[in-house]
Amino acid sequence: MRIEFLVEDASGKVLLTKIMDKYVSETPLFQIEYSILSYKGIGGLPKGSNVNNVKAQQLLKDLPKRMKAIQAKYGGAEDVSIFIVLDNDTRNTMEFKRQLKNVAKREQISMDYVFCIAIEEMEAWLLGDKDAIQAAYAKVSDRIASKHSGYKQDSICGTWEYLADMITKGGISRFQKMNPTAFDVGRCKSEWAENIGRQMNIRRNSSPSFQSFINELDIRKTRCFCSSTY
Repeated sequence: MRIEFLVEDASGKVLLTKIMDKYVSETPLFQIEYSILSYKGIGGLPKGSNVNNVKAQQLLKDLPKRMKAIQAKYGGAEDVSIFIVLDNDTRNTMEFKRQLKNVAKREQISMDYVFCIAIEEMEAWLLGDKDAIQAAYAKVSDRIASKHSGYKQDSICGTWEYLADMITKGGISRFQKMNPTAFDVGRCKSEWAENIGRQMNIRRNSSPSFQSFINELDIRKTRCFCSSTY
């Protein structure tokens, strides 16, 4: 079984690596290989007839060309899947997924693929495991417990800001003073993904979008395992 991941930023790659290391370790006798390609943001879906000539460092702009390249590389291999992992932000989830599927249909992608949408942002997956947050940031454990009680899982609430407020002594205002640029915020997001991801229990997470992601992995593992037994 092989998964080709496309994810919109560096912190997403850090978190996916932590998750997949844990996922692979669950079944050591079953081979699972994966690679993760990260971008410098999500961008927007390209328009027009020359979309495959677009040169971009943003996921959506590169998506048509990248999916076709992966399909060309692996042909009709039934044990290879493309997982496109991206944030919903403030988009309508169903409409966004419809647009993404239309891209795959237009590009005649026949191999297995799935769009995994984190709602609102991938930090929601971190917020889905309070114990992991408290283990990673034990010095503010009481603050985490208090703040987390007011969080509605997978809500549109400014998710990364909510997490920053929760784990920063002094809250979001102090965080913003300490990290004034987009580069600073991106660095912090990668640190959160590393520290919390290391502590996460991937089978005990309250985020519905994270559960959906794990379920998609399980579906393909089961399918590959069953096919290998015949």
